Amino acid sequence: MKRRILLHNKIFFAVVLLLSMLLAQACDRPSKDQTSKQHVKISTRLKWLPGATYIGTIVAREAGLWKEQGLDVDYLPGGFEADPIKLVASVSDDFGITGSEQLLQARSKGIPVVAIFMELRYSPAGWMALKSANIKNPYDFVGRKVGAQYGTNIEPTLDALLAKLHISHEKLIRIPVKYNVAPLFAGQVDVLPVYLNGQPVQARLEGKEVVTINPADYGIRLYGNVYFTSEKMIRERSDVVQRFVNGLTAGWKLAVEDPEKAVDLLIAAEPKLQRDLEIAILKATIPFVIGRSKLPLGAMTEERWQETKGIMVKYAGLDPSVSVSESYTNSFVNKAHQK
Repeated sequence: MKRRILLHNKIFFAVVLLLSMLLAQACDRPSKDQTSKQHVKISTRLKWLPGATYIGTIVAREAGLWKEQGLDVDYLPGGFEADPIKLVASVSDDFGITGSEQLLQARSKGIPVVAIFMELRYSPAGWMALKSANIKNPYDFVGRKVGAQYGTNIEPTLDALLAKLHISHEKLIRIPVKYNVAPLFAGQVDVLPVYLNGQPVQARLEGKEVVTINPADYGIRLYGNVYFTSEKMIRERSDVVQRFVNGLTAGWKLAVEDPEKAVDLLIAAEPKLQRDLEIAILKATIPFVIGRSKLPLGAMTEERWQETKGIMVKYAGLDPSVSVSESYTNSFVNKAHQK
């Protein structure tokens, strides 16, 4: 009898001990709500100021798409004093947006950055002229004052275009200009380098009659803006990179499918922007995002990277040894579209 009581007591205390341990573990384990609040905080750097051109980023944040991925993302303005490549390379920022040609130039200098999402399938860099000037195509640049932005991607693009159309550089009058439309409307230049989804859109909204020349119409296509991160980030925090691309992909999908809703989110985040202008810019940007391609949003091809590299090697002095295959990856975009 005594043995039976002792056995029962041992079983009782063992059960109590086991329940206590399970209870302690349950108390230590965060609840679902607590886990959702423990977001990974990261930062991303735009190429320029917030606006419809970078709306995938703003929508991913404001619509809670990154939050659903467990990320708390700060987006920060880029510019002359805030170079995304330098800031990501120095680990000041985790992600950034830059031009594809700038990424290749960075890699040629040994800066280990990698494109992870193609925002603009081809560059919106082109030219604008007044309708009254009767400039309809690149052949009409001959004998005209053409704005020059040395050190930017517009110059190798123009060089490649002139070479393809057998137009001599010497037949153009080059006038240095900045990122400003005033020289065109003041008559200082006849042709102004622009972003086709930017200045011409605003000019037309203001009632100005302008025409644009798109180098892609003549087979000259540099890749456009890319999202990138560092090799170190991909190597050490690939799960964060994947979640970032998941949210970004969803943000751009929403923007392409419902521009007005996307711009409402943009204006809520950046109330100083003009809604009508941003909607017009976004609608002008979407063709560059889709890019005459059936590829999923954000996906890239070796062929188009090689095309961009070829133009930069021939007309911008890019080191031909730079590896295209090491400059980008589709792995994160592909997984994002599988969800």
